[in-house]
Amino acid sequence: MGFTMGLNFILLLVMVVHELHSLFDLPFRPRPPGNAYSQRLPPASRRRCFSKTPSKPPSSLPLTPFPTSLPDSGVIWNKYSCKSFACLLQNNPTSFDLNAQRSSLLKYTSELDLPISQFVQLAKSANSAIRLGIDIGGGTGTFAAVMKKSYNVTMLTTTMNVNAPYNEAVALRGLVPLHVPLQQRFPVFDGTMDLVRCGRAVNRWIPVSVMEFMFYDVDRVLRAAGKLGYKKVKWAVANKTDPSGLKHGEVYLTALLQKPVSES
Repeated sequence: MGFTMGLNFILLLVMVVHELHSLFDLPFRPRPPGNAYSQRLPPASRRRCFSKTPSKPPSSLPLTPFPTSLPDSGVIWNKYSCKSFACLLQNNPTSFDLNAQRSSLLKYTSELDLPISQFVQLAKSANSAIRLGIDIGGGTGTFAAVMKKSYNVTMLTTTMNVNAPYNEAVALRGLVPLHVPLQQRFPVFDGTMDLVRCGRAVNRWIPVSVMEFMFYDVDRVLRAAGKLGYKKVKWAVANKTDPSGLKHGEVYLTALLQKPVSES
């Protein structure tokens, strides 16, 4: 029996190696543009099309996650109205002005604000080590950049390329982007994250069922620290005072919760 199982394993391995060799021995075929990729090719052929790459990808990453500019050569711009990061900075400064984003994460102007320095101090006072985390809907990755540069914390940034190359921007800063929608489980194991941050992307447009799924998955990946239920370290609710908030009567919630240790 042991010999038969071993033989089956060897045969399977040979088959896999043969298939891989055959795959990479095929001539290069780029993907057809747009939806033509899925419409023109059967499933087997789709697996044999290599993904398109930028014509001149950067040869190295920046020494700091706050470079003076991001290289346009690291992005395929065909599907975006803007064709450069300078254009994005001019037309979408909320997302692509990296220094302005950093300032907003460090300042305290109202009870709703939780500056990164204050958060780190709260974690220290609770004897909670912050080493790894996920920033949900983190845009261009500025929260992860501050945590990496100032506190040596590794953050994964979930972000979607909605009208702009957010994933590429995160990667070009030397950070880790995750192309993960809110209705998908986080691709990390249970109890391995010290911090999960939910920013502006988690708001009223999300269906309740999707939000419930997301928060249960947040609980799954978080490492436990406290006891007897989630502890409210900070809980602040206030009206949203920008034009959109005033028009729709929106409110903001800023909450910092500590996960309990569950009984086995």
